[in-house]
Amino acid sequence: MREHISGYRIRAKQALGRRKVSKGDVILTSEPFVYMLTTPYKGLYCDNCLKRKKEAFQRCSGCSFEWYCNVDCQRNSWSLHKSECKKLRRLKPNYPVDTARLLAKIIIKLQNGGDKIEEKWTETKTRKFKDLMNHYTDIKKDDQRQEHLSVLKVVLYDYLGPENLPNEADLQGIFGRVVINSFSINDEEHCSIATGVYLAGSVFDHSCQPNAYITFTGTKLICRSLVDWPALDWNKVRISYVDVLLSTKDRISDLYHRYYFTCGCNYCSDLKRERISSSINCGNPSCEAPVHVSETDDPSLPVGPCEKCGFHDYAPDTRTLYKEIATFSREQLDLMKQKYYFDVSKLILEKQGSMLHKLNVLRVRALDAAYESAISLELWDKTVEFGSQNLDGIRYYYGENHPTFGLMLLKLGKVTYLIGKLEKSMRFFRDAEAILQISHGTSHPVYKDQLRPLMEQAQAEIAFKRARHKQ
Repeated sequence: MREHISGYRIRAKQALGRRKVSKGDVILTSEPFVYMLTTPYKGLYCDNCLKRKKEAFQRCSGCSFEWYCNVDCQRNSWSLHKSECKKLRRLKPNYPVDTARLLAKIIIKLQNGGDKIEEKWTETKTRKFKDLMNHYTDIKKDDQRQEHLSVLKVVLYDYLGPENLPNEADLQGIFGRVVINSFSINDEEHCSIATGVYLAGSVFDHSCQPNAYITFTGTKLICRSLVDWPALDWNKVRISYVDVLLSTKDRISDLYHRYYFTCGCNYCSDLKRERISSSINCGNPSCEAPVHVSETDDPSLPVGPCEKCGFHDYAPDTRTLYKEIATFSREQLDLMKQKYYFDVSKLILEKQGSMLHKLNVLRVRALDAAYESAISLELWDKTVEFGSQNLDGIRYYYGENHPTFGLMLLKLGKVTYLIGKLEKSMRFFRDAEAILQISHGTSHPVYKDQLRPLMEQAQAEIAFKRARHKQ
């Protein structure tokens, strides 16, 4: 790979091999080689099993930095934590930054036999840490990453001590394997809470149109197929490393700067898709077709005609106005990469007005930001409004069977149920179920503990209301 995940032993579904694989089948599971709960979630999740805090956690009495569900979790974590505990204790309260701690975990593990650990990903193929791609030459030439590594060296020197630091070349290789192969580990709410490195999980290459999807149950990585295979071909299994709501240009740039390759998948080479992503509404009120407008074209060039109805009577300043709106939207959305703000999202949508087509990627991103920020503020009517407006856009960019679309439907089902729109919530739940039972499986907490109980509850309430109505 080139994304983020972890594992010691990996159970590849050997029975699948070259046999037929149906969508929803587990292709591979993996336990982390190393993993680490990120600092913002310390004390909220167990550092060993990554379960959310329900009762009082037990804090490590040595370093006061790690938190555990119980004695069993602390004991299971001790084989690696015992080497870092006294180092953390020596530095507290000035604990190392997350990336330095993850690198240190790997260094400690490798020094204690981790270099010999291997994981199976097929019946005959295994991977060790040294087999992970490190892009040594590319990262060596990357000034930004070299500057980052220089800072980390100083931290690691104080944390591990000079006697435990690998030589320059080995540290460079470890750093490269981490930045190229680490996964963000999500909880059942799909919130990124931890980072891990997985040996077998790192085997998957990228596509902006993936045919496989990764979820997590605790620390375990689970990869399921999103498509039917007459015979599973490992060379063609793809997951996505980036958000497909980025423009083709931005996705290609992001992949190149983060992973040092140029994507040539179907989405990135689809010119029609790219034209739709920067489109406006047709000037003919009875036509819903998108009309492409390029920000780079001469502003004096006429817009259109519409490929569907032929409409071409657009105002002379249409291109100039579109460029202003697109520039403003992109700048504001980029400022909200870490957190969506409801007022800013509304401002973007007001600026866009009725010009941008519903499949324009900037319109889709703005509606998504408004929808997510409305959820965080518990503005349920606005959540339904923005989410419903964006169903076609999310479906178009992710695909109607993609788990991201399924999770959006689940959220809309929850909100419509909460505000008493039971029939509508059931429609969202049913559509979500068709997707999530494939991408997540029926044993995943998202399906088992969230979707199914809510569906059954909504069905029961609908049946009760209908029975009362008949009386």
